[in-house]
Amino acid sequence: MLEETKQEIKYHLPNITEKQIQHIKQFVEDAFLFNKKHNIFVRSSIDEVYEKDVLDCLPLIHEIQNAQKILDLGSGGGFPGILIGILKPNLTNHLLEKNQKKCYFLNKTIDTLELKNTKVIKATLNDKNTLEPYDLITARAFSSTTNILKLTKNNLVKTGQYILLKGRMEKILEELESIDTNKYKYEIIKIDNNKNERHFLKIKINE
Repeated sequence: MLEETKQEIKYHLPNITEKQIQHIKQFVEDAFLFNKKHNIFVRSSIDEVYEKDVLDCLPLIHEIQNAQKILDLGSGGGFPGILIGILKPNLTNHLLEKNQKKCYFLNKTIDTLELKNTKVIKATLNDKNTLEPYDLITARAFSSTTNILKLTKNNLVKTGQYILLKGRMEKILEELESIDTNKYKYEIIKIDNNKNERHFLKIKINE
């Protein structure tokens, strides 16, 4: 891990411990090595993983304040799901993933890093799922906003929220056109990112 990257991680998460930094380092190295054989994501270097995956997810993790039970949709290579497990050890953290290879890697990482708070749910999500209720649902490049709300309509507690990591504002607004604003309220927050246009989309159930 470059010193510059380490300092940027500390900028986003001032209270991060040295152990957590080492766990992130091991996770990234293991992910990159596993990816060389199994193609779970498209990255050409470890530095690219830090830039496009780790640093991209940290603002989202910073937003996790009062949640106790989190569901990360389509966890893939573990961004942000494994990072949440490392950086939020007191939360219950469930990673939903349907791909066998990705589930194997996620479970292997959980065991290696001894993330007692994190477990993988191997399943294809549908709107009649039997998953538990959560007070926070996260997603990054999983599906459209409308589809996420449809598939998880029974999985968010009334006081909970979605935090979705999104890209261009134009695309977000396009997706929000079909949202039932009688049922949901939302907030779009621009992320300070010098290289890509990134936003949080926070969604709550109207009281």
